[in-house]
Amino acid sequence: MASLSIAPLKPPPEGEPLGCSPSSTMDTLRPPKPAGATASAASAHHAIRIAPDGEVLVSGCSALHEEGEVFVAHLGLGEVWGAPVASPTPLNVPGLRATAAAAGSLHSLLLDRDGAVWSCGAGWEGPLGHGDEATVPVPRRISSLAVAVQSIAAGAAHSLAVCSGGQVYAWGWGRHGQLGHGGRSSVLSPRRVEAVSPPTRAIQAAAGCAHSLLLCSDGSVLQCGRAAACAAAGAKQDDDEEDEGEDERLARDVLTPRRVEVAPLRVVRLSASGDGSSAEGEGGRCFRWGVWREGEAGARGGR
Repeated sequence: MASLSIAPLKPPPEGEPLGCSPSSTMDTLRPPKPAGATASAASAHHAIRIAPDGEVLVSGCSALHEEGEVFVAHLGLGEVWGAPVASPTPLNVPGLRATAAAAGSLHSLLLDRDGAVWSCGAGWEGPLGHGDEATVPVPRRISSLAVAVQSIAAGAAHSLAVCSGGQVYAWGWGRHGQLGHGGRSSVLSPRRVEAVSPPTRAIQAAAGCAHSLLLCSDGSVLQCGRAAACAAAGAKQDDDEEDEGEDERLARDVLTPRRVEVAPLRVVRLSASGDGSSAEGEGGRCFRWGVWREGEAGARGGR
């Protein structure tokens, strides 16, 4: 099926993609695996389940509506607009046998057994990694990512891949520096994050709405992106920050990966939700920072 133009998907007035505003409740957590599944991922509106044989099952919808229909291209079933999919439905994509999944606000990523990454959904700002902003309603392999990938993560409108050699690639929406490239430009194809280089070696990625997390082989954690998400644990917003204008808030964004102090925790897994981050340590201990909604707890995220 031919790719369709992304023209119907317009950014809201504040310039943030759907699900990316500071007040968004969209999350990119990895839910508990359903019975009989080897991996799973979910956003606020859609879910992806991977069966032991690599078959991918999807369900859900999105928050984007038009003329009585909802945007469903990120489900990968071949339709751009349609009705919500209530029950887990298998994808029919020749050559795709997945081992991991990641769910953004309007896009999905799949990692196959060969270490290749596939994507589908809305292409606005480039989170699909195909070099353009077209909508892709059936998972397509990201041909320019010609390296073996071991971990993937999807923010609201950006994507991350960690290679088996420890390198990190990031693409998609970059307004808050969440891609880690040192600027704010969006990137339409996977680009290596140069700040993560030997001896630093990443092993896992996680992503919130507008920030990114990396777990390194020595147990350290790196982060970049929206200032609120990258705030230190226990930090409180003071009156001056509440009165800040957009330029002042943007000035506090973290544009390249910066180390997070989580000592004495030895981190084994990262997760993110909205503007919140969580690091799980050995023995199940957790360290959280950023902005968490009341009653919300860290959950396992990414792979």
